[in-house]
Amino acid sequence: MAISRREILQGAGLASVLALVPTLRAMQASASQATFDLNAAWDNADATTLAQWIARGDVTPVEALAETVARLEKVNPVLNVLAQNHIAMAQTFLESSTPAGTFGGVPFLLKDLGVSLAGTVTSAGSALQANEVASTDSEIVRRFKAAGLVVFGKTNTPEFGLALTTEGAHLGDCLNPWDIRHSTGGSSGGSAAAVAAGVLPMAHATDGGGSIRVPANHCGVFGLKPTRGLTPGTQGAGMSVGHVVCRSVRDSALMLELLAGYQSGAPYGAGLGKDSFLLQSQQDPRPLRVALNLTEPDVEIDTEVVRCIRETAALLETLGHTVEEAAPGIDYDLLNQVQNTLIASDMTAWLDYVQQARGRAISSEELEPMTHMIWREGAKFSGAEVAGSLQLMHRFGFQMAAFHRRYDVILQPVTATPAPLLGAITYRDGDDLLTYTRRFKAVSAFTHLYNMTGQPSMSVPLGESSRGLPIGSMFSAAVGQDGLLLSLAGQLERAKPWRSRRPAVYAGSV
Repeated sequence: MAISRREILQGAGLASVLALVPTLRAMQASASQATFDLNAAWDNADATTLAQWIARGDVTPVEALAETVARLEKVNPVLNVLAQNHIAMAQTFLESSTPAGTFGGVPFLLKDLGVSLAGTVTSAGSALQANEVASTDSEIVRRFKAAGLVVFGKTNTPEFGLALTTEGAHLGDCLNPWDIRHSTGGSSGGSAAAVAAGVLPMAHATDGGGSIRVPANHCGVFGLKPTRGLTPGTQGAGMSVGHVVCRSVRDSALMLELLAGYQSGAPYGAGLGKDSFLLQSQQDPRPLRVALNLTEPDVEIDTEVVRCIRETAALLETLGHTVEEAAPGIDYDLLNQVQNTLIASDMTAWLDYVQQARGRAISSEELEPMTHMIWREGAKFSGAEVAGSLQLMHRFGFQMAAFHRRYDVILQPVTATPAPLLGAITYRDGDDLLTYTRRFKAVSAFTHLYNMTGQPSMSVPLGESSRGLPIGSMFSAAVGQDGLLLSLAGQLERAKPWRSRRPAVYAGSV
């Protein structure tokens, strides 16, 4: 009996899709007779450590891939992190090539959104693109490959990244490894869940409104959204940028060094410096002026989230930083209106283009009701409204730049609550753009400002709820101050380590 794609990705047919594991294990046995206990060591290793093992010969790239696939096999039937399976491609590559680069031989997952990997599908979580095979690699994928990473699949994401929870009809819901009743966040939920569950130490992610930071927050991993244009592939009127989610600050810093650099022809990024982000992450920052902002936007914040953020503020003070309660005075009603205008009109323009280019209408079955609604709503905006929204978006940037003349860093929650239950913030029949976005922004009200201003912003996994759900702290800095954030993150990681925490669904040896 044929096994459907959804059954494969949700576990019923996983044995078929991952039948390569025995082959990989056999290759592993023949490649090395070392007594190195990779499974046990993996649990505390980051991608930098794994790359060092491979460079020394303690572990081969084949062994690393076999370990990763075996771990995926353990947790994917429960969590549904995998969207596209490229294991055979990775195996074939390793049979004939020795990966070179800083992360040479380290297994890696791309997000199933916003990138192209030659010869493979990137579905963007949608039936509309289920059979769209890329002919070339996108620039960020070329840089991942140049770093030596071995891509073996793509991770779950909601349709076109339009939700801040990774739930969808085409790929199925992705479940949180800390409690499978709860959301992973979105739209990089598959990547964050795979890292949190111990499948691999680092995975690709993108952030257009919080899509790195929210999943990192909900899944208890580290996630930095870089300055607009610092990494290639900026999309969505300049709001969406690409990077990674990972276990350690140094992985994020080192990967940013390898990704950073202007992409020729891009509208953003020219003139941004390529600092030694790794070095900065290893050095404590100077004493910083930190603005603790719990008043903007005006949303109800869960008491446990407030407790965790205030604990972080107290930790900052013990580290020599000055913390003051302050807010920049952002008009969030206007901010939300501007973001809705830009995202919906951008989506409408693209779907209109797809429909025209292929010469037939997009059917109701090819898109989820959420996306059809956004398509309709986006068509209501005039060109003048879109142009005005772009001008307002940049005005917010000037407002935040003025605020940063007084404060180096802003401390806020990533979300107003710990990870919500599945279904709590998804699209509902009858929603329009306002009711849909109002529902999820009651949870995720804080992150999207920094997408619109282009500032770097990060989720640091410092806290947890009384029920054991992760609660991150969000730090944001002025444009171009990615190194400052990484320096602070490294200091916090050394002061309050998080890498040994284990979720309920975990692929490792414990």
